[in-house]
Amino acid sequence: MTLTFRDASVRLHRRSALLLTTLIFTIAATLPLQAQTAITATGGDAKMQYMLLIYNDPKMEPPYGTPEFDTMMSGFFALNERKKADQVLVSGEGLQGVETATSVRTRGGKVEMMDGPFAETREHLGGYYVIEVADLDSALRYAAMVPSVAWGTVEVGR
Repeated sequence: MTLTFRDASVRLHRRSALLLTTLIFTIAATLPLQAQTAITATGGDAKMQYMLLIYNDPKMEPPYGTPEFDTMMSGFFALNERKKADQVLVSGEGLQGVETATSVRTRGGKVEMMDGPFAETREHLGGYYVIEVADLDSALRYAAMVPSVAWGTVEVGR
């Protein structure tokens, strides 16, 4: 599917945002991952897996090659190292741009497939982390550490 935008600079900016998001989560995905079950008993304490869904408005992200971009990347590197040291990272992955998505739904017994995202929103799902921690409060603390939370949203679910 090809998306046509009225303004060519928007098209370029979205490509830059895709590159940024892909780079961030490619780095995250190369970290050693723990092969753990959804609930692990450790010293009597149950750990639960939480998914951190990272949504960003590409227009709000710092442009590639700027000091702000470098600061953001440093924040992601630090967060990845922190999760690795805390042994809470289960997985993380970046997603390709929303223009590569296919939405599937069933209506009236018929399966419908549409190119692109189902909903028109400013914020796009750019990637995720799965972490394993003791409780929701711990998961929320890690979500608050995601650098892009300053201009985007991190949704935490179990």
